[in-house]
Amino acid sequence: MSPNDPCAEDIAFNLDRARVYRGLAQLFRAPDAEWIRTTRDRDLPELCQALERLTKDDDLVGEARTVCDLFEDTGVEKLRRGHQRAFDESSGTRCAPTEMDQLGGAPQLELTRTFEMADVAGFYKAFGVEAREGAERGDHIVTELEFMNLLAVKQAIALQDEGEGEHSEVCRNASRAFLRDHLGRWAPRLGECLAAANGDPIYSSAGRLLGGFVAFDAEKIDAAGAPLHRVAIKDI
Repeated sequence: MSPNDPCAEDIAFNLDRARVYRGLAQLFRAPDAEWIRTTRDRDLPELCQALERLTKDDDLVGEARTVCDLFEDTGVEKLRRGHQRAFDESSGTRCAPTEMDQLGGAPQLELTRTFEMADVAGFYKAFGVEAREGAERGDHIVTELEFMNLLAVKQAIALQDEGEGEHSEVCRNASRAFLRDHLGRWAPRLGECLAAANGDPIYSSAGRLLGGFVAFDAEKIDAAGAPLHRVAIKDI
């Protein structure tokens, strides 16, 4: 595959999308010492580099650099306090980190919420994954970001193995549909909540980065034009 092959460009594009989604997922995970080392030394630098390749948007790239700089100067206890203020139910400035809680709705819409959760689980099942026992809920921001990372990696692998074909199209359609139906509906709202909460600067900046990148990615992959019905998944 030559460097000028359109598939080579698409592979690089999807690998960079995957790096950004992985870095964002790490940012919102509950902090511990090992998490800090991995996020600081690998995930955030790769997020910044990938975003610089993906876009010339100075505001978005600048926000990523701000998060990296803030992360360099913090420790695990400070991050734990910031995470608790941002997401813990006992916090007066809490921003709900789950899709169903962000979207809200009257009690009579519980059936709709059940359907939405089943739809999220259906995406995961189609690709052979599920939320880990004792881990975040399926509609948690970390889980949904990790799933977008997985789809981007799978699309890059499919393009590498077979070029533009059924498998890459399935991954592309799933990314677009999941952004349209789930992550893209509420991640910008969560980002706005974090930015306005006046909590830890890392989480305020991470919120702006989250909302900005999800909106950017939805436009780049045409999430608004996603298929109304997902293609059956085979051998992905």
